[in-house]
Amino acid sequence: MKHIISILLIILLCISAVGCAETDNPTIDADAGSSQNSSGSSGDTSSDTDSSTEEENKIDLSSWEMLLVNPWNSIPEGFDPELAVIDSKYAGFDNAQFDTRAIDQLHAMCDAAAADGIKLVIISAYRTNDFQTYNFNRKVDRVMTADPTLTREQAETEAAKVVARPGTSEHQVGLAVDFNSVEDSFNTTDEYRWLAEHCTDYGFILRYTAEKQDKTGIIPEPWHYRYVGVENAKAIEESGLCMEEFIEKHKNADQ
Repeated sequence: MKHIISILLIILLCISAVGCAETDNPTIDADAGSSQNSSGSSGDTSSDTDSSTEEENKIDLSSWEMLLVNPWNSIPEGFDPELAVIDSKYAGFDNAQFDTRAIDQLHAMCDAAAADGIKLVIISAYRTNDFQTYNFNRKVDRVMTADPTLTREQAETEAAKVVARPGTSEHQVGLAVDFNSVEDSFNTTDEYRWLAEHCTDYGFILRYTAEKQDKTGIIPEPWHYRYVGVENAKAIEESGLCMEEFIEKHKNADQ
């Protein structure tokens, strides 16, 4: 009888041990599963966040604000600018026009400058192809007068460093303005310093500098400002690149 009782006790202990083992294992598996799910969820969230951030920081090179016009990139065929008349209190000539989608930003910048005691006068804005042709030919004639040994082709090459060939001027797309003076000394004025500090707040960049002349194909013009949109302007300024370099960098990044 004692042997039977001992055998029964042993059987009961074995059953109890097996039960404990089965109870413990599912708990461990559940924790591991929970940990994996949590980790997986966290990883997905991070990925989504990174993707979202990249999307927010992505530059839309196809936007109208980022239209690149220079000696190597002519205005698209059939391009028809959307124009509005600039407020006469800021224009130095009658019927000065600018892109209607950006004119409020131009006015806001001029208003802010005036509030700071700075008078910005727009001396050039949108130009028709006929007017740009007239400007370019006049410059070519002056170059040839200054150096009669030059051929017409050579004179045009020299002239194009100062006055864009027709079809390659930012003024023809209605997104560029010249302020106050076309003298190099403009970069020593209070107006220039104000623009250097504030222009990107309104979506404008100083387009042509001495440091980037080989990239833009145009001589330094401290008076020439181009609208590219606020976010783009700030990104270009922070990059230290000119518009050509900035666009090329982002093109390469997208490839």
